[in-house]
Amino acid sequence: MIAAIQNLWKKISRLFMDKCRRAYQSGALLVSGISVFILVSLHAQEGVSAQKGNVACSGTAKDVRMEQERAANIRMEQEEAALPEQAEGLGGGFISSCQQILEKGEEGARVAKQEQKREREVAAVSASIKPMRNEMRQEPLNPYGEIAITDQDYEALLRIVQAEAGGEEPQGRTLVAEVILNRVLAEQFASSVYDVVFERTGGSPQFAPTADGRFYTVEVTPETVEAVEQAIHGEDLSQGALFFSARSKADKNDMAWFDRNLKWLFQYGGHEFYTLP
Repeated sequence: MIAAIQNLWKKISRLFMDKCRRAYQSGALLVSGISVFILVSLHAQEGVSAQKGNVACSGTAKDVRMEQERAANIRMEQEEAALPEQAEGLGGGFISSCQQILEKGEEGARVAKQEQKREREVAAVSASIKPMRNEMRQEPLNPYGEIAITDQDYEALLRIVQAEAGGEEPQGRTLVAEVILNRVLAEQFASSVYDVVFERTGGSPQFAPTADGRFYTVEVTPETVEAVEQAIHGEDLSQGALFFSARSKADKNDMAWFDRNLKWLFQYGGHEFYTLP
């Protein structure tokens, strides 16, 4: 009896378990189906939203491109309108620069041409003077024959005479040259023409043109060359003068020193000549 009841219970239990398993499987399927339906619905909605967003973005990008193109066209038109004025300004500046370059080039060429002309004139004068110098040295008429005058000395003598007495008569230039030569022979001064011209006392130049630049910029004239030759080879008219000064142009203190410390000899042209007492 008990065995029969146990068998019946097992059958009932097995049947109940099968029913439950089938119900679970059906429920799982139902849940899965519902889940899939929800997911598909959501995806569809996202697709529609994305499509709408894409359409909106596409429309916005198109508007931006059209605005950019319109702005670019306006800017191009403005630049084209300004081109003639800019070209005119650039052309004027270019022409002005070219004119300045041409003017500078012409000025440089003119200066170079003048310099070449001056060099040719000096060379011609020197070439014509040298034979005369050699002839006159054979019969010196003054004490300056003892002085060995180099080319450097000769040029320095020409330039200092031109700078100091270029506006004087020939004899006035000769007298200035003789002062230089007298100093070369005097023991109180340097022993060469060049050194006498550039000599300094207490830091001050003996001849102002060597300090203010006139010595280097003067153009030696044929009259000055002739006057210097007369000083070297002609009669000494300087009375041994070692100093000269243009009172009208000199500093008052300098002239006071001349009057107080030197012996006045004579005046010729614009210069007064002195020697040591």
